[in-house]
Amino acid sequence: METIPKSDCEKIGYFKKTHGVRGEIVLEFEPQFEFSIENANRFFVEIDGLLVPFFLIEDGFRYKTDETAILTFDGVETEKYAKRLVGCSVFLFTDEIQLEPDAEADGRFEGFTLWDEILGEIGKIEHIDDYSGNIVFTLNYKGTELLVPFNEDFLVETDVQHKIIKLRLPEGLIE
Repeated sequence: METIPKSDCEKIGYFKKTHGVRGEIVLEFEPQFEFSIENANRFFVEIDGLLVPFFLIEDGFRYKTDETAILTFDGVETEKYAKRLVGCSVFLFTDEIQLEPDAEADGRFEGFTLWDEILGEIGKIEHIDDYSGNIVFTLNYKGTELLVPFNEDFLVETDVQHKIIKLRLPEGLIE
């Protein structure tokens, strides 16, 4: 039987406790792995020094807090079974670790001029913040600091050559 080498994996957290009586278990994870666990369907649990794969059931993942998630695995259907996993380290394959899309990805728009599809030119993007995955552009609009949420659904077009980003902003955002 072939085992999964730990050198091919990265520890993302551990099982903190059970949740309920149906085999759900609370994973406490490091914040930098939030995006990775959200998109994973298989986790490796260290049991007696070996990494054992566990597969999520459909809809078997939900956040509890910023650094904990409740997982439901296929075949783990009782609290008694889940209790055996409490305290165990949890891993993902290193090549499955996904860095969270951060300000660097959308930082490319810093210095761009923001245009609204209806209002026209709004101003130059001075700063970009990431509030828990929500990208917000800071710019000066008619002498006042304006915070504009960035969402792919708002995006109309980008002109990298002329450093322009055109959005379809929600009505009433700019008064």
